[in-house]
Amino acid sequence: MKRKFNIVALVLTLLLLYEPVDSLSQSWGGAEKNRFGDLWSVNINSGLTSYYGDLSLYDTNPVDKLSKESGLGMGLQVSKYFGSAFDLSGQLLFGKIKGHKDELSFRTKLFEYSLQARVDFVNLLSEKKNHRFHITGFAGVGHFLFDARMWEYEAGDDNVSEEVSNVPEFVAFAGGGLYYMLSDNIAVTTDLALRRSQNDKLDNYTKGNDFDYYTYLSVGITYYIRTFIKKPPKNKATIVYNHSRMKPLKR
Repeated sequence: MKRKFNIVALVLTLLLLYEPVDSLSQSWGGAEKNRFGDLWSVNINSGLTSYYGDLSLYDTNPVDKLSKESGLGMGLQVSKYFGSAFDLSGQLLFGKIKGHKDELSFRTKLFEYSLQARVDFVNLLSEKKNHRFHITGFAGVGHFLFDARMWEYEAGDDNVSEEVSNVPEFVAFAGGGLYYMLSDNIAVTTDLALRRSQNDKLDNYTKGNDFDYYTYLSVGITYYIRTFIKKPPKNKATIVYNHSRMKPLKR
């Protein structure tokens, strides 16, 4: 399972990155050259991070998973577009997970920073039309830090142990999402991604050789920025001529 997940994530990332830099859609300015300062977006999102590991009980019950083994998550994502269907994004994610099994209970805080490649399947299949509804897929890699605290209840005693990551841990993930264009510059989004950590201590409990997983289900809003580059001023002679037509010269 681990090997298959790594292979799928790697292949999808490479496929998403394979796209000529200068291609653009109708809605992003026609055939103009795509400069580094052109075609960006900022997404702010919030949702739930959910736990899958040695102490999880509700992996097949989505309602209990979200209510009993999940916590609040918040994210910020900045994207650079290479055409209408492909983009490369950097993301910051803050999340919480929790769980309880037998006499053990834990709560964990997460902080993740990652890089991901995304593909817009609707624009990929029909680039020339301006669509409102879109379906996306993405894959990426990154690092995360965590602070896990466990409580063990035994014979009336409450023993607390804590596990803090001193160095960033590796994480690979893949997922999909939807977004709907409210206007030319604003969209509402929803994403779901499965994240596989290279660590078995997200719950501060180690059993076997399987690493822990977590997911992030989010809704957000995206603001699109056509360009950060200021256009050069018009020809000075044209400016003087237009100004003289607007305001008659004083005698």
